[in-house]
Amino acid sequence: MAARAGIAKALRLCAAVLAAAILLGALAPGADAARRRRHRGAHTATATPTPRATPTMALSPLVLIAGGTGEITVPTGSSSAVLDSAEVYDVASGHFLPVAPMTEHRDRHAAVALKDGRVLIVGGVNTVLVPLIVFPGPAMPWILTSAATFSPLSGRFTATQPMATARDDPTATLLRDGRVLVIGGGSATAEIFDPAANRFAAAADLTSSRYGQSATMLADGRVLVVGGGDRQAEIFDPAAGKFTATGSMQTNRIYHTATLLADGRVLIAGGSPYVRSEAVDTTELYDPRRGQFVAGPRMLRSRAGHSATLLRDGRVLIAGGCEDASTELFDPSGNRFIAAQPMNSSRYGHSATLLPDGKVLIAGGWNQKYRPLASAEIYDPASGRFRPAANMTQSRAGHTATLIRASLPVTWTLPTPSPTATETPTPTATQSSTPTATQIPTPTATATSTPTETGNPTSTATQSPTPTAAASPPR
Repeated sequence: MAARAGIAKALRLCAAVLAAAILLGALAPGADAARRRRHRGAHTATATPTPRATPTMALSPLVLIAGGTGEITVPTGSSSAVLDSAEVYDVASGHFLPVAPMTEHRDRHAAVALKDGRVLIVGGVNTVLVPLIVFPGPAMPWILTSAATFSPLSGRFTATQPMATARDDPTATLLRDGRVLVIGGGSATAEIFDPAANRFAAAADLTSSRYGQSATMLADGRVLVVGGGDRQAEIFDPAAGKFTATGSMQTNRIYHTATLLADGRVLIAGGSPYVRSEAVDTTELYDPRRGQFVAGPRMLRSRAGHSATLLRDGRVLIAGGCEDASTELFDPSGNRFIAAQPMNSSRYGHSATLLPDGKVLIAGGWNQKYRPLASAEIYDPASGRFRPAANMTQSRAGHTATLIRASLPVTWTLPTPSPTATETPTPTATQSSTPTATQIPTPTATATSTPTETGNPTSTATQSPTPTAAASPPR
């Protein structure tokens, strides 16, 4: 009996030891790894893959150059004509590349970048040629109601619903809510473009009819409207949806510039009192807190049709003007203008675009001989100098230039056409110490071979030719 009890006790002890060994083996790292290796094949098909981050699509900065007046080939040689062509300046490569044409030939139009990445193009003028035995004949402007958007995804322009009012030299201002305020162009009416619906809706009227005015977004989201036929300025309040009068300038201005400064004031510079009157050198500063204008320092030169660009350091680059290659800088801290290096070419009606690196692209415009330029140059605030850039694919003046961003690779640019010879702009007397930009021959293949004779109006009822616009000079 005692022997049997001993055997049972021994068996129970052996079982306990065996169970402990099995448990320790199951917990051992080696055994766990071996088990995973044995069953890996069975689980391969159903295992959840390790999540990977989706790569962010690279965006390339480009400048969309659209429309204006250029030179095209006609049976008698060359002639100025309103363009429907467009191109982009590739900031990374420094080259201009043609893109698909606009939906209309346009000069003196307005362009603004929308929050969804597209560019809105509104109004402007086309020309209707009067044929003569010796072609081309005289031209009469055709003021446009039409509008279009440019997509950086497709590289194409798409027509939108037209405006209710034809507008020559309007302004288009992006509001904080993404809509666009379009005013002026020879009218007291205002319209607001809704990008979501691609439609225009009537807004409250301005206090007076304006042409060639400026419209500047203030720091609080309101829009300051200055000049264009009235010394009295006005403010558009998007919240209230109406215009109200504010301070008065010392003189009416047209073809002036208005620049929002870092401290919230607005610098109003130069221009002419009326169409085809002499340019002025006076400036004014608008204080939105007081709603008043005060006289600013005089510029070093009288200017109209010039450009004004707010630099990253708070200074303002003033460039060009009628028959002028000179530039100057407004220093808000010292409340004064300082002479800067002249451009390589005399320009007015050109474009000036602040690039992402803080430099400024100056493109096109009219030269001293009143011919449109294809040349471009870059201003570097660090060195204070202009350097020649590549030429545009088409000579232009009165065009628009809008900074956009497009996904890489950009596949919608067109092949660059073969160029034809053109003259080199004549440097001014002040440029003797500055190298003259080498003019690459200007191509004409992107321009329509024959200027449009009908103007392609969107609505003939609202776009009848308006001879009064012929008195206005190129921008």
